[in-house]
Amino acid sequence: MRIVEAGVARHTLTYNAPIATAHGRITERQVLLLTLRDEDGHTGVGEAAPLDGFTHEGIDEAEAALLAWVGEDGDGSLAGFPTACAAVDAALHDLAATSAGVPLHHYLNPESPTSLPVASLVVGDTPEQLVAAAVGAITDGYRVLKVKVGALPINEDMERLAAVRQAIGPEPAIRLDANGAWSPEAAPANLNSLAGSGIEFIEEPVSGIPALADIMHVSPIPVAADESVRTPFDLDRLIATGGADLLVLKPSAIGGISVAARWATRARSGGMGVVVTSLLESSVGIRAAAHLASAIGALDPVPGLATADLLVTDLGPPLLAEAGLLNLT
Repeated sequence: MRIVEAGVARHTLTYNAPIATAHGRITERQVLLLTLRDEDGHTGVGEAAPLDGFTHEGIDEAEAALLAWVGEDGDGSLAGFPTACAAVDAALHDLAATSAGVPLHHYLNPESPTSLPVASLVVGDTPEQLVAAAVGAITDGYRVLKVKVGALPINEDMERLAAVRQAIGPEPAIRLDANGAWSPEAAPANLNSLAGSGIEFIEEPVSGIPALADIMHVSPIPVAADESVRTPFDLDRLIATGGADLLVLKPSAIGGISVAARWATRARSGGMGVVVTSLLESSVGIRAAAHLASAIGALDPVPGLATADLLVTDLGPPLLAEAGLLNLT
């Protein structure tokens, strides 16, 4: 496989409604699309999706790294720029799978499933809006919902979660993501307050591995590490301290699907579960993450990859769930 053409293009993603996180509200963002073509006319695509609060590099830095790589500076230009590295990794894998004439997940693991259940991220500024989104997701076939917390006072989060649980009943799972919003002092009481809504797990209730390790041992809700783990050294520290029950893997944030696969193996050997989620990127990045989740069997807890429906604008064919399932081709 010889690459004869490579291009980098900047695009703007716009969301149907603002997504409130502890790092701020997301209404739109810029991403980069890397397109590779080989001498036989096959193409492969990958996405670099830097996001303030979630990744170390910004869009300009990622673009410069990709342009240097395209300019044949080699992989050295990607060092320190994981979102750019993720784009290259995904594009090369996509190109290889396309050249082989098989879906990417089968290229990575011939025994992997083509259909996988996913969790739906539901958003809303008011309890009524959040409940409407949650009921709509359950009606559409989702059995797992994800709700952002931490951007509002804890009493408002409690009200929102209680309303959602009452509306959807006891069976569907609800997972939370605080994006490290709470202080170590406030987190124990907050977690106890929210546990009554029957929570599957919570991502990043506090920020930093030492704080996660402290809170994990007193939390009534299973704890997942996300933004606090951005390097292999971080992952080793997390395992050594027993700092989480689960590791959230965002391939777009940590260097791509190859890196995420290695981290999944390491986390599992350290006694943690893994859950693959999106970085609220376009369907290009979501698709790569979904094929990875299938290939490595990261299906329980179900992946958090039903986020393409949050987008007004997308890159390529939207990867939308049907009856709570993503179907991969």
